[in-house]
Parts: sequence; structure tokens; C-alpha cells
Amino acid sequence: MRDIDRKVLKKIGEDGITFDGVLEIIDRMSRTELKKSFEDDCLFQTDKYFAKNVIDMLMRYRLIRKEGNKFFKVEKKKKEEEKK
Repeated sequence: MRDIDRKVLKKIGEDGITFDGVLEIIDRMSRTELKKSFEDDCLFQTDKYFAKNVIDMLMRYRLIRKEGNKFFKVEKKKKEEEKK
């Protein structure tokens, strides 16, 4: 997982986050930070591209789920609850 993915995942609270919220997080990041995660794409892509890429990656890892226009963390059940 890239640094930018971790940063966005940490910002998702109980209320979830919208695509605009992800855009704001990426907008606050410097180009140097973005270059660490996206070495080839950093110079000629928009923030919208990075936001979509981050959301797609987190959904692929099944760390977030989409409900309407918001994204929420996937809650993993504890092993104790599964045994009961």
C-alpha cells in the first residue's frame, strides 16, 4: 500500500468520506509527496486522477466500501464474534 493510500484511509471516520473529501486531502499534498506514490504520473495528471486511483486501490484491497456517494471503512469482525 502506498503512503497516499494510508493517509486517505486514516482520514476516513465513522461518517465516511466523499470523493470531494479525498480531493481535498490530495490537494493539500505537495507534488513531492505525490511523486513518492506516483513516480511516472506526477507531472501531467490532475488531482482528480490521483483521487480516483486511490479510491480504486482501496476498494480493490477491500479496505473501503461505497454507499451512495460516500466511502466507508470495511469493519472486520473479530474472531471471537465468529466463534459464537
